[in-house]
Amino acid sequence: MIKKIQGKSPIFAWVLIIFLLCANFSYAAEPTKTFRNLNDRVNYLKDIIYYIQQNYAGQVSEEALMEGAYRGLFEALDPYSRYFTPEEFEAFEQMNSGSYSGIGATIGFENNQIVIIAPVEGGPAAKAGIKAGDIIVSVDGIDAKGSSLEKIVDKLLGKPGTKVKLGIRRADEKEILYFNITREVIHLPTVKARITEDNIGYIQIIEFNEKVSEGVEKVLADFRQKKVKGIILDLRNNPGGLIDEAVNIADFFIPKGQVVKIVFKDKSSQIYSSMKDAIKMPLAVLINEGSASASEIVAGAIQDTQVGTIIGTQSYGKGTVQSIAPISNGGGIKLTIAKYFTPKGRSIDGVGIKPDIIVNNPDKLDLAKLSSFVPMIEEAAAELGSKGLNVYGAQQRLQWMGYTDVKITGVMDETTVEAVKKFQGTEKLKASGILDGETILKLEEQVLKIMHSSVEDLQLKKAIEVIKNK
Repeated sequence: MIKKIQGKSPIFAWVLIIFLLCANFSYAAEPTKTFRNLNDRVNYLKDIIYYIQQNYAGQVSEEALMEGAYRGLFEALDPYSRYFTPEEFEAFEQMNSGSYSGIGATIGFENNQIVIIAPVEGGPAAKAGIKAGDIIVSVDGIDAKGSSLEKIVDKLLGKPGTKVKLGIRRADEKEILYFNITREVIHLPTVKARITEDNIGYIQIIEFNEKVSEGVEKVLADFRQKKVKGIILDLRNNPGGLIDEAVNIADFFIPKGQVVKIVFKDKSSQIYSSMKDAIKMPLAVLINEGSASASEIVAGAIQDTQVGTIIGTQSYGKGTVQSIAPISNGGGIKLTIAKYFTPKGRSIDGVGIKPDIIVNNPDKLDLAKLSSFVPMIEEAAAELGSKGLNVYGAQQRLQWMGYTDVKITGVMDETTVEAVKKFQGTEKLKASGILDGETILKLEEQVLKIMHSSVEDLQLKKAIEVIKNK
């Protein structure tokens, strides 16, 4: 569209149009230009950069243009491959070493939203007023919707003393809240441990960074000495980290054999194996939609070898491996180079690990959905192919509880039958897959139980119950 130029003569406007049409810019004149090789493409890029330098009305350095070109290469790849400037690469390496410069908060992925799991006590986020459960809607004015957890983490990192502006949605506030947070160097313990009142050892791994396995080894030695009844390994909202450390953690729990298989582009593969004798005591592993990558390697190995019970909600589904390489300008490259497979040959990329026992920890937003649940008052039992309100209501409740594969259609399809079977098995009912009166009563009972216990950690509570019953 050509807009009218106010305050200029028609002759000037026509001269400008002719200039634009006839400008010596070969890219407009050659829409079908083809390239014989990479050198042709690089020369074409040089021409574009030269044209920008000669004609762009603003201020831009050659370095900034090249940084944009480098980033553009990785935009064509998957969400996990990326280019780091020297400053970003330094921050990334710090994070893997157990300290980093950022806002001081653990974030996770819940209900397709980026959520603050916990601000670090005394850290920048906590001092600014950020609270657990806050939903990040923007970072420095950029919408967080549709962004991967990893990209949001990258935006929160930065040099100490620099500022980042967060847009936050809070459950009890109508308007979006904005916080300007000054980044600081954060030193985080990556392993937290305690013994519950039931004499069960609890280990939470925040992230698989350097030496995390050394911390877990010390905790396990203490647990053995105190003769705990079992172990709960909490991998919820753990975004992953170093594959070697994931293998080292799995090594404590699974029998000797394969932990994970890495398959590269050329179809060659590398197998990481467990070498130690496994700990012989009841084990439960907690996961949720924020458990990704290295967390899924550990959970997948434990599930495939059947040495523990996986509890929670379906994990994130990042089944790829990235290599990290420094480059000559002081920056770095993170590139997806392989896919990984569990001991039974499962690829969890885009799928995730499905828990053995599904338990959802609802938040305030989840509880608001209860009012939309339809009553299940039909007398006839529903089986594969059945339709009706009972099926619709059951699907609503199952999905709300964490059976995320279930679609709310009112039709008893195979996915719903399998979910009903799993629910029945968890609740000690006959796992028939038939939605009968007893199952409906148990569904309603479970909804009420969750509603009245919404402040409790129901996933942890279930893990303790599983350990005590073994």
